[in-house]
Amino acid sequence: MRLVVRTACVLGLASLALSNLAAQGKPLETKATYQGEAAETFLKKAKIVSSKPLGQGVTEPKKLTLEMDGVTHNALFKSIDDSKSRVATFAKGQSEVAFQDSWQCEIPGYVVDQIIGLGWVPATVERTVNGETGSVQWWVESKFSEFERNKQGVNPPNTVQWHHNVLKMRLFDELIYNVDRHANNVLITEDFDLRLIDHSRAFRPYDRLKSPEVLTQFSRELLEGIKKLDYQDLRKKVGRYLQNGQIQALIKRRDLILALADKLIKERGAAAVLY
Repeated sequence: MRLVVRTACVLGLASLALSNLAAQGKPLETKATYQGEAAETFLKKAKIVSSKPLGQGVTEPKKLTLEMDGVTHNALFKSIDDSKSRVATFAKGQSEVAFQDSWQCEIPGYVVDQIIGLGWVPATVERTVNGETGSVQWWVESKFSEFERNKQGVNPPNTVQWHHNVLKMRLFDELIYNVDRHANNVLITEDFDLRLIDHSRAFRPYDRLKSPEVLTQFSRELLEGIKKLDYQDLRKKVGRYLQNGQIQALIKRRDLILALADKLIKERGAAAVLY
C-alpha cells in the first residue's frame, strides 16, 4: 500500500501533497494527501491499472490500483446497493426497518467529515468501474486496525489523546447513525491517529440518537464543527445520495447532540464535559 511519487507536480496542482514522510520505515500520509480536491480528482480521473476482489467484507469490495501522472496508489471500490422498504430480518434473528447497505452512503460519510472538520474519513467519490457505478475511496495507509491492535496487545502511546479520539469517533457515529462500526473498520496510523472507513450502513432515517449514553464528553472543536451542518447545504452536496428524510434526520441528531452537551455541562460543569 506504499504511495509511490515519481514526479513533483501531480494533476497540475502544485499544492498536491502526495509525498512520503518516513515514520519507522513506513509512509505517513498528511491530511492533504488522503482528503481534499487533489485526492478526489485522482480517484475520479486516474487510470485503473488493476481491479481485484478484496476477499473480505459482506459488501464484496474490490481493491483498485490507480495511476496518473506518475503517481500510483490503491483505492477501494464498493458497488453494493441493497435497501429494503419493509422490515429486514437477518440470520441471527435481528430485524430492522428501513435497512440500507449502499455505496451511496459512503460519499456522504466523507462529505460530513469534511464539513465538521473530523478529518478521518478518506476521500470518497462516485465512479463507474467496469460498468458498475459505486464509491471509490482512497486506500488508507495504516499501521493496523483496532482489531489487530487489541490482538497484539499494543497500548496507545498517549492514553488521554486516544480516549479523546474514541469519543470523537462515537460522536461521529451517533451523528450519522452508523450501525456497523466494528474493530476492523477503525484503522490506526503510525502516529496513532484514526481513519474511519465502511459507512455503507450509516445515515439511517431516525430522528433519535442510537446510543446517547456513550456521549459523555465532547470535543469543543467538533461541537463547533457539527453546527456547520446545514440542511440546504447538505441537500446540495449529498442530495444525490441521501433521501430527504435521511438529511432531515441527520440535522435532528445534530440538534440532539448539541442539546445533550448543553445538558451535561449544566449538570457537571464545562471542565468535566468539554476538552
